[in-house]
Amino acid sequence: MECKSCSSTNVERLSHYWQSLPAESPLRASYAPPGEVQASYWVALLATLLGIVAVTSGAVVLGLLVAVGGLAWGAVVYRSVQAYELSLADWNARTICLACTGQF
Repeated sequence: MECKSCSSTNVERLSHYWQSLPAESPLRASYAPPGEVQASYWVALLATLLGIVAVTSGAVVLGLLVAVGGLAWGAVVYRSVQAYELSLADWNARTICLACTGQF
């Protein structure tokens, strides 16, 4: 494999290069993988269940609002997890040229 900018064959996967850097290297922060998201579906699940319980006990409008809010929160968390997985896959697929430090 060749670098697209300098045609050097001294290229490596970014993830492997990052793992080989010493802990005190200033490059570890700049080449680090994307930050992990804190995904918790418990709030969405509990809100949805609480909304269903409220609907069955007679508070239909309030129950529907709480259930829809729980489902919406679950969708937001799901999208953030998807975005993290896409950025992590992109980071894992990137290569770095060790001659010119270009990434592709």
